[in-house]
Amino acid sequence: MAGKVEVVDEVEAAPGAPGGDPEKLRSRSAAHERIGDQIPHEMLEELAPNGEGEYILDKINNMTEEEAIAIVQESYKFHADDWNFPSEMRERMRRLLEGRKQYGEFYDRDLRIDAVMMRYSSPYPGVRAVAEVIDDSSVPIETIRAYFLGISWAVIGTFMASFFNSRFPSVTLSGSVIQILLYPCAKALEWLLPDWGITLFGVRHSLNPGPWTFKEQMFATITYNIAIYTTNSYGMILVQKMDVYYGLKFVTFGYQLMLTLFVQLMGMGFAGYLRRFSVYPVKALWPTILPTIAMNRALTRPEPKENIYGWTISRYKFFYICTISMAIYYWLPGYLFTALSTFNWMTWIAPENLTLAILTGSSLGLGLFNPITTFDWNVATSSYAALSQPFFSTCTMWFGAMFGGLIILAIYYRNMNYTAYLPINSSSAFANDGKPYRVQNVVVNNRLDEAKYQAYSPPFYSAGYILTVGANFAFYPVYFLYIMVNQWTTVGQAYVDFYRGLRHGRGNYEGAMDVHSRLMAQYPEVPDWWFLLILVLAVVVAVVFLSIYPLDTPVWLVFLMIGVNLVFAVPLSFLSATTGTNLGLGSLIQVLTGYLLPGNPNAFLFAQTLGSWALAGYGDNYVQDQKMAHYVKIAPRAVFRSQIGTIIITCFVAVATQNFIMENVKGLCTPDQPSRFTCANDGAPLYASSLMWGLLGSERMFGAMYPLFKWCFLMGVAIALVFLVGQGLGPKYLPRVKEKLRARLRPRTFAVLDKTLFPFVASLLWLNPILVIQGVQHWAPSNMAYKTPGFILSFIFMYLLPKYRLAWWEKYNYVLSAALTAGVAISGLIMFFAVGYNPVKLEWWGNTVSSAGMDGRSVGILPIPERGYFGPEKGSFP
Repeated sequence: MAGKVEVVDEVEAAPGAPGGDPEKLRSRSAAHERIGDQIPHEMLEELAPNGEGEYILDKINNMTEEEAIAIVQESYKFHADDWNFPSEMRERMRRLLEGRKQYGEFYDRDLRIDAVMMRYSSPYPGVRAVAEVIDDSSVPIETIRAYFLGISWAVIGTFMASFFNSRFPSVTLSGSVIQILLYPCAKALEWLLPDWGITLFGVRHSLNPGPWTFKEQMFATITYNIAIYTTNSYGMILVQKMDVYYGLKFVTFGYQLMLTLFVQLMGMGFAGYLRRFSVYPVKALWPTILPTIAMNRALTRPEPKENIYGWTISRYKFFYICTISMAIYYWLPGYLFTALSTFNWMTWIAPENLTLAILTGSSLGLGLFNPITTFDWNVATSSYAALSQPFFSTCTMWFGAMFGGLIILAIYYRNMNYTAYLPINSSSAFANDGKPYRVQNVVVNNRLDEAKYQAYSPPFYSAGYILTVGANFAFYPVYFLYIMVNQWTTVGQAYVDFYRGLRHGRGNYEGAMDVHSRLMAQYPEVPDWWFLLILVLAVVVAVVFLSIYPLDTPVWLVFLMIGVNLVFAVPLSFLSATTGTNLGLGSLIQVLTGYLLPGNPNAFLFAQTLGSWALAGYGDNYVQDQKMAHYVKIAPRAVFRSQIGTIIITCFVAVATQNFIMENVKGLCTPDQPSRFTCANDGAPLYASSLMWGLLGSERMFGAMYPLFKWCFLMGVAIALVFLVGQGLGPKYLPRVKEKLRARLRPRTFAVLDKTLFPFVASLLWLNPILVIQGVQHWAPSNMAYKTPGFILSFIFMYLLPKYRLAWWEKYNYVLSAALTAGVAISGLIMFFAVGYNPVKLEWWGNTVSSAGMDGRSVGILPIPERGYFGPEKGSFP
């Protein structure tokens, strides 16, 4: 089907048909035109930010009241449990359904606007800002130049992602950033390449089919995105190969390549299952992909000249100015004045005060009471996607993190599990002398030697890491129960569609309500058996891998990981799609592995890599790219073909880069590595977990060492049930309780409660416990110094601006996010090779003050006892 495709659901009534009288139709048309005239320019800019104003006005002017009411009724019910649905729109729709008299002025206008947004656009402002509602399917997509640029930059992106993966915080060239580099290359090819081509199956493929298009740009970007996922197996390789961890000599290039390849392919195969739940549902909006689409639009589409609150600059020019400015500025916090990055200014008041460092510090401490912790964009956005993640999500997680900080303080100052002898918030494992744990002291032939273990030490963990692990265990029952019950309408329908698709070949878009799904119905979907075939091949390679390398890991572990993901990955993927978070199944899998295969750290690492990242993790990333293609109307089979080829190519690049880093970066994975290649975000926590659950095993961990952990699962179940019951019954009984209290209490007392307690209780009815637990669990190695800046930015850019300057926000917000991140990435890469590879130290107060005091040291509040170690006596370790 070629040409512009426009979805039309209504058919003009013929004369003589019901409602088809010519006079009535002319009268109705005139009335509708007056409805369109009631929409001011500013409102139209918000409804149609991409120049489709005439299209939206036409739909408004030609929609009957009966049709609009039916759409609003259906939508109000459908989105009742939607966390991202705009609260103002939900309240307006409720009032509209009460009738014309109750609503008052502009009833006809607002009724049709909401109906048109639901049927022909999107209720989400972020989606409206980037996704067009008219598709031209004749635009070329899979061109030779698009493949060439997408794969070429994927190779570069894989190098970048692998290179900086061990840095904390890491630096990556995300899809929203790569476009600034893709676009000038594409324009150069457009100018240089001749129009030479061949015709295959009736389609001509040319080196230069004409001007570089928006869809080509998006296709190349999606092809590139595969690059940043090839680091999923790097953590396992790092922990196994590096001498500071296990130092295994059989981890060769072939081992790394085989592992990386089947991990990637298995994740892609599993994505065929997840797409039913995280691509097709309209509620799965994936807020974090919207900046990428916005930037592509700014680069490739001409913009109408418009004045938005005094701003007339184009998105393209705005992007370049911000990118160049950030690339120059980042030299300050990144190298010249690093105190701007780690801005622990409160500790400068009394550098040797350990309590002050613990409470407000950015390195040793928790950063709890420091409102301004950094002037580094990379640090400020390392915990939250502050300019794309919904504010309700960021806000809830931030308050959860604050609550988690208080729990850490309680654990630490009570010296639970000997935490007071250690730094308060570290992701590393420690021996009983307070030094980093050396696994080589207790392992023989990759197995725990009990005699050596009793002569050395158990691994001990910081208060922050204990909270992280405990909250991880509580998270799984909370998210599984809460999503499966709260969102069962959406998830259950996806299961039904999945079954019908396999059994009856039912289309994914049949009966779709939103315009984007209806437009995508013209493109053939990827058959389920394609994904199944890839999954089977990946399983075969995994079995061969376990057979030829001495991992001492049973083959049945592969199938167990697949089974766990079939059950738990669906609600996890839906959570990512609706909140912008991205989590794996690591904690659940580590407990299972620790029980089934204790004393076997290699089996633990394999299960973590396969079960947590290959399936739920990478599969999630693939469906995220499919959703991006869904918004910009790129054929799913085109995306599938590009990613298969790119996976195979970039696996070689990833492994080569990993070897370069491990062999050439001095001090890699040590706390004082000068370029921040400390492995604090990948190697250190995975190593610590492998000691806890792989080497010692779950029974020992849940038994004598950390018995509280086993109760965390039950706590999670209780939290989920409390919220489900409370939010299910609250709307029904809370008004009754309120009226009873109004009758019994004094007017002044009730007025106080009405302003304080009642609003708080009402807010709990919308509180998402999953996000609270996520906030609690995201500590070691992170702290509030990495969260508070993101919370402040989110409040400004994801709450205030959409509320008061929506038109400006729709045009510039995502462009600003992409530009600043691009500037950091470009500057960070130049900086590393200029002054970081062979370190050129710049010693002055601005670069030393942050680490000069207690906040720069790895110490506890209690000294090591005179006998030389803390904890149980040697020979009696649990």
